[in-house]
Amino acid sequence: MLFEIIFFSLLSITISIVTLLIKKRTLDFNKYTLKIKGYKILILAAVIQITAQFIFNRNNSIQILSFNWIIYIAILYVSLININKSYMFLFFGGTLLNFTAIASNGFKMPVYIPDSFIDSEIQRLFLLSGKDLIHTLLTEDTKFKFLCDIITLPSPYPFPKTISVGDIFLLAGIYAFWQDLLFNSSIESKHKITNN
Repeated sequence: MLFEIIFFSLLSITISIVTLLIKKRTLDFNKYTLKIKGYKILILAAVIQITAQFIFNRNNSIQILSFNWIIYIAILYVSLININKSYMFLFFGGTLLNFTAIASNGFKMPVYIPDSFIDSEIQRLFLLSGKDLIHTLLTEDTKFKFLCDIITLPSPYPFPKTISVGDIFLLAGIYAFWQDLLFNSSIESKHKITNN
C-alpha cells in the first residue's frame, strides 16, 4: 500500500497548497508543532515488523515471526491516546477494522484475487503456499470477509490490487493528517493598502 500512501499524501499536500494560495495564506511551520503522544511505540513496532519480515523472507519456516501484527496493537494504542485529532480517529477506525479481520483469520489478512488480474493464478498459489508473512488467500472459511482485502482496484490503476475497508479509513487518515498539518501551519497574508 506504499504507492497509495504516497499518492494520498501528495494529493492532500497539493490540494492544501492550492487552497492556501487561493485564500492568500502562507505556511509558517514555526506556528505548528506536531505532537503525537507515544510515537516511540510506533517506531519500535515498525522496527519489529520490518525485522520480522526480513527474517521471514530469509527463512519462512520461523512461524513465531507472525507476531509482526504487533504493529496493529501499537497503532491502536497511539491513535487512542491521541484520539482528539481527526486523523487519529480515522487511523484508529481503520486499524481496528483491519485487526479484526487479521485476528479472526490466523493473524493474516485474507486477500481476494479476482480472475481479472493478469497473474491471478500465480498470486493465489503464492498466498496458498504460506510464503507471505502478512497475507493469505480469501476462502469460503474466511471470517469477516467484508473486512478483508476485497475492494478491487483494477487496471488502468497502475498497481492493480485489492484493499480493505480499513485501508480506506487509513488512507483517509493520511489525507487528513496532511490537511491538519498544513492548515494549522498557515497564516493569513497581510496586505496593507497605503494611501499616498
